[in-house]
Amino acid sequence: MHTLRDFVVVAALAVSTAAAAAPSHLTDMQYIEAARCQALIASPALGKGDTSTIDALVKSEGRSRIDYVSNKADETRREAARLASQASPERRATLMAERDGACAAFSGEHATTVTTASGSTRSN
Repeated sequence: MHTLRDFVVVAALAVSTAAAAAPSHLTDMQYIEAARCQALIASPALGKGDTSTIDALVKSEGRSRIDYVSNKADETRREAARLASQASPERRATLMAERDGACAAFSGEHATTVTTASGSTRSN
C-alpha cells in the first residue's frame, strides 16, 4: 500500500526530473517517456488534459525513429493508458503526480529554457 510519504517522494522526483528534461531533440528513451506521458495526459481516468503540444512533439520526433523504438513507444503508451484506467486511488495519485511533474516538460505545462548543442537557447 502506498503511503503519503511515498507519494511525496515520487512527486518530488517527478518535479526534479521535469526541470532536466526537454532537450532540443529527444533521445530514444526520452521519446518513449514522452509516449507514456502522452497517454497519462490523455487519460480520462486522470482528468484528461490538453494533448496538442505533446501530440505534436511525439509526431515530429517519431518520424526519425527506428521500428523497434516506435514499437516500444506504442507499447509503453498502451500500458500507461491501461494502468491509468485500472488504477486504484493511491496509484492514480502517483500517476497524476508523474503527469503533472515529469510530463510537464513534454506537454508545455511549464516554460523551461533549453540550451542546444550549438549553445543557443530556446524556451519551451
